Amino acid sequence: MIGALALAAAAAAPAAPVRLVYCHMGECSWSREASNRVVRTTAAGTLRLYSAFNGTSVFRDKAPSAWSPRIRIQWPARPSTDYVFCSRSQPALAFQGDGGWIAHALDLFDLYGYNTASAVIYVRACHGLNYYRSDIDKRLKALGYRPGTRSEQIEIRSPDQVVALPPRRRE
Repeated sequence: MIGALALAAAAAAPAAPVRLVYCHMGECSWSREASNRVVRTTAAGTLRLYSAFNGTSVFRDKAPSAWSPRIRIQWPARPSTDYVFCSRSQPALAFQGDGGWIAHALDLFDLYGYNTASAVIYVRACHGLNYYRSDIDKRLKALGYRPGTRSEQIEIRSPDQVVALPPRRRE
């Protein structure tokens, strides 16, 4: 009986909001958080396990700036999982690639196409913010972030290694 009650309560719980991740070349990526929990804390930051359903939609003329019920999103059956290292000095995200784990060290003020989605997930997982806010640079600076942190893609053996990336500044 308790299992049935828990199942009914979970089914009745409202779904997390649908949020825009990125639009490019006629397709938009969307996300709906499934879970966000602390894995471990270090002196440099907090490693979080972030799971979300990541869907896609298409657009013809103008990319949407937010979700609306008219947008048809293709959702997967299961959520994807990322490891997010919430750190003012070495923000990073690790995800499963084709051949192993990949880390994106992030300069949140200077993004490229390959790491934009990682920055969106990072800001959402660590601070609950929408990266596309017009005042995001101001908000990030108020949270203690500074431009010039390490920004690159690195192959790693396990997602736990994302906490040990050196906070090297670019030259």
